[in-house]
Amino acid sequence: MMMLHRLSAALAALLLVPAALAGSLVLVEARGVAMAPGTQVPDDKPLTLPDGAQMVLIAEDGSQITLRGPFSGIPAKEAGSQGGTVQALADLMGARATDTSALGAARDAGQPPPLPEPWLIDAGASGSGCLRPGHTLVLWRAAAQKRQKLTLMPADRSWTANATWPAGEQRLALPDLPVQEGATFLLELDGNAAAITFHHLPDAVTARKMVGGWLLARGCDRQAHALLKG
Repeated sequence: MMMLHRLSAALAALLLVPAALAGSLVLVEARGVAMAPGTQVPDDKPLTLPDGAQMVLIAEDGSQITLRGPFSGIPAKEAGSQGGTVQALADLMGARATDTSALGAARDAGQPPPLPEPWLIDAGASGSGCLRPGHTLVLWRAAAQKRQKLTLMPADRSWTANATWPAGEQRLALPDLPVQEGATFLLELDGNAAAITFHHLPDAVTARKMVGGWLLARGCDRQAHALLKG
């Protein structure tokens, strides 16, 4: 629980910025809108969404803006009425604390340890994994004392790959693994299974806090913590 408080306080301090925004927003995800994730959206021009449509946008300061149709207005003006990244982080930490309390003794391992670097993917934790295009996927494990067998396959189980994780190594690079946006892979380390859905950082997301906001929006909160803790 103490780690959750430290994480929340550290990230909130880094991401707490004035509500005023300037420049382009970047689309994280959309429903009912003919725009691909990573598209830049001007924050100072009117935008119209039909009923049932939804857009999640990230600003340069890391703020997250969620627009739901029917909507007609200027996206930047919505930032002041939403909690943005700080509120998303608070909600996330609250949910984790609740999960930990509910699981109790059944979850002896507690919360997973923090990542030493932001672009490492924890091979033992299910959830989202965020990658930089053009960079090799690097898996990470907290305990590196023993040699382990890694089995990896896509969610449709169309193929299977095996690798050996040497003792003493916390990282394992997989340079030849084809990872598409939104692809889910199943990983197994000596019988411990995890399912990870991968997302690629858009080229338009460059500023540090913007990257942190994007990581949080994609569910890669441990990676966001590793990026913004310094």
